[in-house]
Amino acid sequence: MRVAALLLLVLAPVARPQDITRPPDSYDAARAEAVRRGLDYLARTQYRDGSWGDPERGVIGITALGVLAFLAQGNQEGLGPYSDFPGQGDVVRRAVDFLLKHSTATPRRGKPPGFIFAENDADSRMHGHGYATQALVLIYGSGRADAARERELKEKIRRAIEVIEQSQTITGGWGYEPNPATMHEGSVTVTVVQALRLAADAGFVVEREVQERGLRYLRDSQKHDGSFKYSHMAESSTPALTAAALTAMHGFGEYYSRSVDKGLDYLERAYRSPQKVPWPFYSHYYTAQAFYRAQGQYWELWQRVVVPHIVNEQNPQGFWDDSASPGAREHGRHHATAYGVLALSVDEGCLPIFQR
Repeated sequence: MRVAALLLLVLAPVARPQDITRPPDSYDAARAEAVRRGLDYLARTQYRDGSWGDPERGVIGITALGVLAFLAQGNQEGLGPYSDFPGQGDVVRRAVDFLLKHSTATPRRGKPPGFIFAENDADSRMHGHGYATQALVLIYGSGRADAARERELKEKIRRAIEVIEQSQTITGGWGYEPNPATMHEGSVTVTVVQALRLAADAGFVVEREVQERGLRYLRDSQKHDGSFKYSHMAESSTPALTAAALTAMHGFGEYYSRSVDKGLDYLERAYRSPQKVPWPFYSHYYTAQAFYRAQGQYWELWQRVVVPHIVNEQNPQGFWDDSASPGAREHGRHHATAYGVLALSVDEGCLPIFQR
């Protein structure tokens, strides 16, 4: 059974905690307009099959991020201004249908049953599976599905969780492929950790040992300067990986620790100049979550410096494009726009993964 609290979190914004500093009206107005334009762009450019992104370059992951972007503003299947968008119909439902269609019932091309993937998509892999699982859990938790759709969601989420649990490597992290022998790294780990956290909160069974191994993996990935490494086998670290690791630690239940404090301080130093941050939109998405939970000087920096930067980077047509940003790899406008909307929506209170 679903947890009633999840339903409440998904359907309605929660009251802001007293210690959250309210931004000026100009902040809210500019951010709200940027979010609206971003969602409008995603809605009017959604493909006929319900997807977003290049079919060969991350279509599962980008489509799932698109769903999360709409949910982050309180939209649902059959609910909100995008449930009957001109020329497109129900934007969220069509995207969810696409994800459900790509959940495998039997092993295929070496992929286990329950893995969410598209045949020619070389980039999504476990990243995409993690994001897709998050999206499906949130749709399931909304309580808006009819009996048949609810059964389909429940079964495909259950199998997706099994894929995640069975793919954890001996180190405790996760890698690009759905098997425990693959190389492990931090950017995949955060996506599946948040999926497991949402699933557990929604009443699905998640093995406790999996969570404990994952938390140890993250702790062991931190460097002396507070940043987190790409993996145990690679010393390189970035603000993006650090923000992702902090978000994953929160997903495992570690909210306050010396490791968290050191990671936040590293991020704060990097985000004094957000225009220089590599892998910007991925980094913005997870940094927004880390700073929002930390509050204080970190959230103040986000509101004062980072939000205006993101808003100013938006194209007049409503999209963001990070192809020219430092360290970015081209995944298209849908990819950057979904992340942009999400990064500006963290404090709206509509997604459980953003709750403090």
